[in-house]
Amino acid sequence: MSLLEKIKKTMGELPEKPVFSFVGAGGKTTCVLKLADELAGLGMKVLVTTSTHIQHPFYLGRTGLLDADTKTIKEAGVPGKVVIAGRKLEQEKVGDIETSKKIAGLLETQLEEVLESYDAVVIEADGAKRYPFKVPAEHEPVIYQITTHILIVESMQAFNRPLSEVCFRLEKAQEILNQADCREKLLTPEIVAKLLEKGYLEKLSGSLSSPKRKIGVIFNQQDSQTFEEKLSVPVIYEKKLKMPEKKEFFLIMLASGFSRRFGGNKLMYSMEKTPMYQILMEKLDWVRQHSEHVAGVCVVSQYEQIQKTAEEYGFLAVDNPDSSQGISASIKKGIRAVHKENPKGECYCFVVADQPHLKQETILRLLEGFQRSEKGIGAVVWNGQIGNPVIFHEKYREELLALDGDTGGKRVLKRHLKDVYLCEAEERTELKDYDYKPEEEAEK
Repeated sequence: MSLLEKIKKTMGELPEKPVFSFVGAGGKTTCVLKLADELAGLGMKVLVTTSTHIQHPFYLGRTGLLDADTKTIKEAGVPGKVVIAGRKLEQEKVGDIETSKKIAGLLETQLEEVLESYDAVVIEADGAKRYPFKVPAEHEPVIYQITTHILIVESMQAFNRPLSEVCFRLEKAQEILNQADCREKLLTPEIVAKLLEKGYLEKLSGSLSSPKRKIGVIFNQQDSQTFEEKLSVPVIYEKKLKMPEKKEFFLIMLASGFSRRFGGNKLMYSMEKTPMYQILMEKLDWVRQHSEHVAGVCVVSQYEQIQKTAEEYGFLAVDNPDSSQGISASIKKGIRAVHKENPKGECYCFVVADQPHLKQETILRLLEGFQRSEKGIGAVVWNGQIGNPVIFHEKYREELLALDGDTGGKRVLKRHLKDVYLCEAEERTELKDYDYKPEEEAEK
């Protein structure tokens, strides 16, 4: 049963424009994105923001609207799409990227203005500094008036562990338990219930109450019926609400085309004094340096110069004398070469060499988002158009190796649409590949 179905089953049918605020600890952001994706899967226009702070979309494998005006946020609302909107915080340098790991949310007045353009809003309304359990301070949580549902998330990874290890705002827990020092006290179901009732539920049913607002508790990584009689609000159990295990990626650059319509070898075509193929190599090198999950980069080409440059970058260069057989030959040679180097390889990320406007940050977001998706295939998309790069889990290796002629991995992707994660590109041009010289493209 989906998270949305569980919410409806325990808390009743949704109003016309539901606004969910997630508070607590141990899985809030995962909950926010999971519910937002489920709502979007129903064809709804979904807005995600925060009343405090939330992870920067970059680190969530998502695109976001930061410091955008109200008109732009309204226009971004599209059926079946999740839009993350907020405000930039002070910047810091992460590798070559100037960014903050967190963003602030939309102001409540701005959120009220854009609400008319969306079918549902999901808000992260609390912070817990990555602790699995939390007791709120006086000023927490930050609940906007338009909220229709408040969902308190707590991770049961905290069960039977000392409060000092698992509880954010330990001093508030000590006040409620009326003990001067409860650092070594174990978090039992009875203590969980007491801390939730006194910490969150009394406040939410008092100063933060609203006659139309519903309140529930989500226990993350807990499937036993433990709390129904201990709490005064509906309870939801999410056994699988957790981040998936990290996978290793092998980036495979396909650079064997003949460029018949281009009027010359397009991969050697100079764009801003750099050959087209090398623009992609530089970006793959950057991604390799900025992702701990990239196990290697492989370049498949029939051209000696491209192979030589790949080796200079420290990539695995694979000769492809069978390029006349079509793109399937390149795909198969890349997979076999990577598998020979590392038989335990998990995911193949295919990048085409004639896509020079693809941003390195988009490749990294695709990898990070795919990690969290629990899907077996991932791809970059723009306004519903699926493009490259495309990721395949190794479970699809045999299907990829069965391709023939000029048939690429999209054939495998289309067979398994329910297993596909899509990462939205920031600009339309990122998906553009070149069949003709740029000046000829402009004339068309």
